Amino acid sequence: MAEPQRPALLSLDEVLTRLLAVARERVIADTEKVDTFDGLGRVLARGVVSALDVPPADNTSMDGYVMRAADVPAAGTVLPVSQRIPAGVVGQPLQPGTAARIFTGAQVPPGADAVVMQERVGAVPAAGQWVRRRGEDVQHGAEVLAAGTRLTPQGLGLAASVGASRLTVRRRPRVALFSTGDELVMPGESLKPGAIYNSNRFTLRGLLLAAGCEVADLGI
Repeated sequence: MAEPQRPALLSLDEVLTRLLAVARERVIADTEKVDTFDGLGRVLARGVVSALDVPPADNTSMDGYVMRAADVPAAGTVLPVSQRIPAGVVGQPLQPGTAARIFTGAQVPPGADAVVMQERVGAVPAAGQWVRRRGEDVQHGAEVLAAGTRLTPQGLGLAASVGASRLTVRRRPRVALFSTGDELVMPGESLKPGAIYNSNRFTLRGLLLAAGCEVADLGI
């Protein structure tokens, strides 16, 4: 007696092609907005564009003294200190022939163009020394993270540094996971003759979570 003809099985490549086609149509195109603080592991649907220059103004990259380079023609030149400028404080315009105490990250005051490190106060500065220029790191309007980027801790910090409080990301795929088979039991349950532990459930759930999916675990 001839065996009944079995339907042809789909190849793995065909299955993947069909699944990805559905994912592109129904999942990848779907987006949502999240707080930047909660964006770890999400995939950007829209690039992040800087809302400002970084740094937003000329600032110092060292603790030391800020001055006009032209006022220090030789090593050992002494200048009176007219003010103290910590980070977060905008100093007064610097008068010619004076210096100001300044700390890393503080804005360089108008009239100054160089910084001398506090460890080398006798040095002759060059114009622009230890000064980070406005927009040196990122310019206003520049894209700092492209669409399709998976957000890392560093990426979140970069987004925050350019003023992005919310991000447009792809919605997480929702996947239902269930196991079939009368032989399957969960770890911790009694293993009867013919039964095996449902290890695939743990592997598949872990892979889905690691890929950023929302998993509905329907059990066995």
